[in-house]
Amino acid sequence: MGAAVRLPSELREFLQLPGPQSLVIRGPPGSGKTTLCLALLEAAAGERLFVSNRVSSEEVGREFPWLGNNGTSKIQVVDASDLRPSIQGIAHEASKLSMTLDADSAEKRELSEFLTLPSPIQEAWSRLPMEGPSTVVVDSWDALVEHYLGRHGRRPEFPVDRGELERMLLRWMGRAPSHLVLVLETDQPSQLDYLVNGVVVTRRELVTDRLERWLLLPKLRGIRIANASYPYTVEGARFQCIEPLRPYSEVRRGEPDPEPDRLPGFVWPGSRGFAEAFGRLGVGRLSLVEIGDEVPYYVVQQFVAPATVHTVRSGGRALVIPAPGLSADEIWGPVEGSRPAGHLAEVYRVLDASGQLERAVKAQGKDRAASLIPLSALPPPAPGRDPDDNELSRWLKGGVAGGHPALVTMYASGLESLGAALKTPITPEVTANLPASIQNTLGGSSLHLIAVGRPESPLFRPLKSLASIHIRLLNRQGRVLVYGLKPWTSGFVLTEPANGGPFELLRIV
Repeated sequence: MGAAVRLPSELREFLQLPGPQSLVIRGPPGSGKTTLCLALLEAAAGERLFVSNRVSSEEVGREFPWLGNNGTSKIQVVDASDLRPSIQGIAHEASKLSMTLDADSAEKRELSEFLTLPSPIQEAWSRLPMEGPSTVVVDSWDALVEHYLGRHGRRPEFPVDRGELERMLLRWMGRAPSHLVLVLETDQPSQLDYLVNGVVVTRRELVTDRLERWLLLPKLRGIRIANASYPYTVEGARFQCIEPLRPYSEVRRGEPDPEPDRLPGFVWPGSRGFAEAFGRLGVGRLSLVEIGDEVPYYVVQQFVAPATVHTVRSGGRALVIPAPGLSADEIWGPVEGSRPAGHLAEVYRVLDASGQLERAVKAQGKDRAASLIPLSALPPPAPGRDPDDNELSRWLKGGVAGGHPALVTMYASGLESLGAALKTPITPEVTANLPASIQNTLGGSSLHLIAVGRPESPLFRPLKSLASIHIRLLNRQGRVLVYGLKPWTSGFVLTEPANGGPFELLRIV
């Protein structure tokens, strides 16, 4: 799974480049640009200034309570609403002071240029150290420059347009080893894209009636852009983005969250985030986890396994019918250590639906071998045979007899492999009768069934009408997005645990 981080690694590296550097952040209103800017300031070194002409210093502190100390250097807020002398006043001051200098002197031209810049920029410049790193954010440059130039175009006493003003700004700020960040209220390219060292674009869009936020990195001079796009959220007024999925061997794994209180008639899903978003797993009911084509099975397993681990630890019994693509480590890894050595098979079983696991687990320890149910142990299908009259059903019910609900996790692709191995074709009649068979099995039982599959699977499609919980997992540019269909929820991004727990569901707001 991907990890949630405060900033993309490319932007962190950009902040470490020696100044002067210039960056444009552009995007439509409400796309999270201010929150991103404050995250940049939080990560920056040296003096840090936030020039705001949309909100006062008090409002910034109220909306972003975490904004404050970073080491020994505090972020300074320049309230541009208090520093707006008129164009005529600036021109008058420039004229008076220039009279003390030689007409053709470079000093006069430089002073005149400096006094032409908007007063908030002059104020920010006066606070910058000429040695050592610093970062200045102007939020927003559009609002500042449009107010400064006015709505009536060029005037005789002030013959400077926006393009020339932007070139002057970059020349002046380039005199200090500073990072200058300019915020624009559009996602369309402008002249600044070609003048600055870096460009960041923020987007806010609705996808299937759910909010998604994406950050794009079209340009960062001097930085190798490994990932040009990042989903992000501004939950809690903090910018957080999500790095791409990592291989199974590199994923951080936490322990299942403990059950806060025992709720009769429900199985604890092993994740506080899952329970808050979708609820607990009711006994006698079915949960569907629908997965897109590019969602890796190891990620799905990490999403559903915490419920299995909790069931095993609490004395219940758990059965897994895995997908053929899951390895033995991905299947047994989460539950190992949940029971004393040699006792795992008492509460945990894995049905070798594909016939590929038996050879693999023989060299991996007695616990895995003892808890594996090979194909040879399954009773052959026979007309009139009660499907619940077998050793596996009796084993599951044995846990329920002790007062502990049982949990079955069933991958549709695993059932399809099982049908092929047992030479039982999946006919339209089988799929048509599947909901009734499952409903009969679940009815009145202390069992919860988690069915995992792709939407086009013939064994998955018919179960949608039975689901009390229906969750969809989709891979979007190397990240797994999670949507609740029943109950309906806003979008989440599935991430590695930051502070314990099996995983985190980061809400996109």
